Amino acid sequence: MDPFEQRKLGRSAITLPQLGFGGAPLGELFTRVSEADAEATLETAWSSGVRYYDTAPWYGRGQSEHRIGRFLYRQPRG
Repeated sequence: MDPFEQRKLGRSAITLPQLGFGGAPLGELFTRVSEADAEATLETAWSSGVRYYDTAPWYGRGQSEHRIGRFLYRQPRG
């Protein structure tokens, strides 16, 4: 399996890689996560080629969304 192979999302025209980053732990779902550790985790995922990030407002009352959003805002578009 190629984790970066694109797959169609349902019946839509949207395609996503098979591998994505789940953001619940960055919302401190299981344990406290420092800002430095969250940033390092996201940087490692990005450097490894991950471009699909999943988060929701329920992950740490928005903490995961804020952490991932701040990180992605600084990344190149395209």
